Amino acid sequence: MMISMKMNQKVIFTWMFLFGSAILLFLSCATSSGSTYSRSVNADEEAARRNRAAQEKNSGTSGNNTSGGSGASTGNSSWNTSDPYNSGWETSNTVIIVREVPPHGTVKLLGFPYGSPVLIDGDPRIGNTFDLSPGTHHIEVRVFGFEVWEDTVQINKDSTVVLRVELVPADFRIIDVDMQSSSLNPDNPGYFGAARLTVYVTAPGSVSLQVLDQENRLVRPLGHYEITKGTQDVFWDGTDSQGRMVPKGRYTLVVQGLNGAAQPIGEEFRQYVYVNGGLTLRTWLGGSGFSGPFFVPDTQVLHDSSWSLSTAFVSHLASPAEPVGSTLVSLSSLRLALSEYAEAGMLVTYVGRPLVSDVNTDWIGFTATAKLKLTDAQSPFSAAVGIRGSFRSFASDSSSESTPYIPPAWDGLSNYDGLSISVPLEYGDGPLRLFAAPEIQVSSFYPYWTDDRWPTPDLFIWSTLRLGAELRITNPVRLALSAAMKSDPLNKGPLILQLPLSLGAELSVYTKSPINFTAYALAEAGGPYSYAIYGGIGIGGRF
Repeated sequence: MMISMKMNQKVIFTWMFLFGSAILLFLSCATSSGSTYSRSVNADEEAARRNRAAQEKNSGTSGNNTSGGSGASTGNSSWNTSDPYNSGWETSNTVIIVREVPPHGTVKLLGFPYGSPVLIDGDPRIGNTFDLSPGTHHIEVRVFGFEVWEDTVQINKDSTVVLRVELVPADFRIIDVDMQSSSLNPDNPGYFGAARLTVYVTAPGSVSLQVLDQENRLVRPLGHYEITKGTQDVFWDGTDSQGRMVPKGRYTLVVQGLNGAAQPIGEEFRQYVYVNGGLTLRTWLGGSGFSGPFFVPDTQVLHDSSWSLSTAFVSHLASPAEPVGSTLVSLSSLRLALSEYAEAGMLVTYVGRPLVSDVNTDWIGFTATAKLKLTDAQSPFSAAVGIRGSFRSFASDSSSESTPYIPPAWDGLSNYDGLSISVPLEYGDGPLRLFAAPEIQVSSFYPYWTDDRWPTPDLFIWSTLRLGAELRITNPVRLALSAAMKSDPLNKGPLILQLPLSLGAELSVYTKSPINFTAYALAEAGGPYSYAIYGGIGIGGRF
């Protein structure tokens, strides 16, 4: 009986194995479209289709395949079935795209320094060999110190015209004046608050510039410019001869060449400049995102299709317990315009403690920001709303405990983990700008959480308020001062403002380029024997 049962089990297992193998074989054949079997079947079918197409082309009929001796000639076509590359290529699905090259000829210029500006039909080119469409073309070659060479050439299809450029030493004169920035807001600093035009000349010499109002009355003589190269940039900052801001309106910049005796020579060039107003432009150099630089809240957003990149480096300068240079902070920021009313930003913060060796306190933080402008740019009062989210990665050290160190400047350097929302407000009319920035922060930490007043990490919600002013000392120089206090956690008790007091000072210098520089002084005071002072520099630009 036992033998019979074992035999029955063996038979059952055998049949199950065979049945399962058959199913697996069937599934592999059905699903292996990329397998050898599938490729073989597809190849055979393709070869058969090509063979039938070749037979139809040769016989002129479809399927007319007679048997017998006379069928030998048609039977020879079976050779093509095994060689799909030699038959039926006419029916291939291959698509050949032929791009028609426009007819053109070539002009080659000789006898002038390579890299000199070449204008062909008014379009600037670089080089000495150019492919041009058939027809007539006007060519100019401009080499500083020589007369403009020009010629008209007839270009024929598939032919090359060789021209020799004859350079003749030039007397000084103005070739052209190009306005690079014809609209300005005199309240903007440096590069952002100036009109810029470029003067093109034939040889070294001098030019004079004047600013006229709409009645052609002299507003300001810009003086004489000595030009020693082919182009010269000239700036006007929107002020008159006494350094006062001119009224809004249209003005004319007059450019005139001068000879050795300072007498006018050549053609006079005129360009219109429009003076307007609006929100003052500034460059953000790090800090808490939409709050401008470290301690200067800002309601502006970047102009559409523009962006700003900056970096700042701050070091510890003084405190009762910490040595100089015990804490180093670097901040790198990027702002991108999203629309006329919105922008986004990213801030990367690194905190290092080179003089602290017992524990690892270095960390890196990431802050993402978004800002929405709420008011019209023409109003002296402006407001915005900003949202910030921060994350910090505290590094761990296998040889010692890792302790997160938070710089005392809680409103500029810390950027606590969590979210915050702020409503920057400002009023600016003339050289003085007043600003305020109330803010609500939600974080798992709290400034001075090491005092053990509340266990951490936990959920903390607190508010801050920063007030200050920015003064335009001169057009390219700005000085800003501010102060702020914070509240106790709102979810732990009543609204109470408390020390420490956060202080900030910034001195920004704007150049005649998109780049500007800023010096920082940051302080936090909790009492006569509780303070920390930081200082640093930054560089940034908006493009």
